[in-house]
Amino acid sequence: MKPIVKQLLFLFLLNLALSFLIKGITNHYGIQNNKMALDHAVWIFTDEIGDDSWRPMKLAFDHWTESQGQSLLYTDLLLTHRVKFQYPPTALLLTQFIETNNIYLLNFTTATTFTFLFLMIASVIGTTLYTYRDYKAIELSTVEKVIVGLLLMFLLFTFYPAVKAGTLGQIQVWLNAFFALAILCYITGYEVVAGILLGLMASVKPQYALFIVWGLFRGNKRLVIAMIVTGALGLLLGIREFGFAMYLDYLRGLSFLTQHGESYYSNQSFNGLAGRLFSVRYPDAFNNLNWRGYYFPPFSKSIFLFTQITTIAILIVAIIKTKGQGAESKIADFLLMGLGATLASPIAWEHHYGILFPIFVCVWLILWFGDTPLKNKWAKIAFVACYLIAANIFPFTKYLADSYLNIMQSYLFFAACGIFALLVVIKHQPGAFNPH
Repeated sequence: MKPIVKQLLFLFLLNLALSFLIKGITNHYGIQNNKMALDHAVWIFTDEIGDDSWRPMKLAFDHWTESQGQSLLYTDLLLTHRVKFQYPPTALLLTQFIETNNIYLLNFTTATTFTFLFLMIASVIGTTLYTYRDYKAIELSTVEKVIVGLLLMFLLFTFYPAVKAGTLGQIQVWLNAFFALAILCYITGYEVVAGILLGLMASVKPQYALFIVWGLFRGNKRLVIAMIVTGALGLLLGIREFGFAMYLDYLRGLSFLTQHGESYYSNQSFNGLAGRLFSVRYPDAFNNLNWRGYYFPPFSKSIFLFTQITTIAILIVAIIKTKGQGAESKIADFLLMGLGATLASPIAWEHHYGILFPIFVCVWLILWFGDTPLKNKWAKIAFVACYLIAANIFPFTKYLADSYLNIMQSYLFFAACGIFALLVVIKHQPGAFNPH
């Protein structure tokens, strides 16, 4: 058995063992809501997929239609009624397409969830086999390549943030797939396609537009132009349908979200971390355990400043240009910006970290097969620890909610920060490996 197969099999079995251990503990103590990643994977194939993104988008579109195009959605829904419609107007073009063509929403979310999950799998497999070949590691037979692909698929379906997005019926499944495919395109030299994919992502989650700044610092004209053209087309279509005033209103909505954030434990961000610390003294205002669909925490100057400072710090680290010229440094640089855009956001739900899966795969390839000074025992242990934490759900951490130990509820966030730190080191290392 080739080393790459052994490593993937070991990681899969180790993660599965931890998942069942957590499941056993939570069952023994009667802890509710203890579904592990595998439960969510089975749910995707056997149960009804949700409409978590599409329901508020439909609500917003219907509200706009009923007002005959006169409503400012974010003022009316988000600011006034606290409806958690947080997507830019461009995203409503998808809802308009669904409504105009009388597409049954459940069929749409089910079909697109499967499509983009498997696109993500295919992209990760492609990245793995391409990078492995470039490292000139031991050649794989056709059967072994198939086994590697199957193991990567099993790992994806036991990676909680990715499958959680699937069961929710979240548009994040699309973004995860786009990012995984953008990674493959970037490392294979198809930077225009990568830019188009990133532009599509930015049309749904504007924080990914930071890749334009990232690309400008690196003189990557093809990627930047592709992003700008893609984003501009979406913007112009959105303005044509919903008006320019709607986009100005969206900026007011973004300002509100930045000022208030979310303290509910699923918000795995610096803002969520600070909000949970405040929940110890103000449990009603800064809700921690119970989801409230029409509620946001009050404005706190301390939390706001902490969020802004950490956001700026993360983005500076991600955007700053590396002096490393090796392929590994360049890949880490790209991944760092993608992860940084999520970590820097005041609201980063668990399923937003589905983009971590292709990032983990790339870091695994670098640490085990690359030519890097970081390829040592401690870096590998840190990687495995971060992966196992990110891939699983730890429901017993909710018992720490009323104490300052509730920072442990941010375990996914800390795992993401750990892999962010590894990427920083890889990015700034002297690059010896350059297959091109």
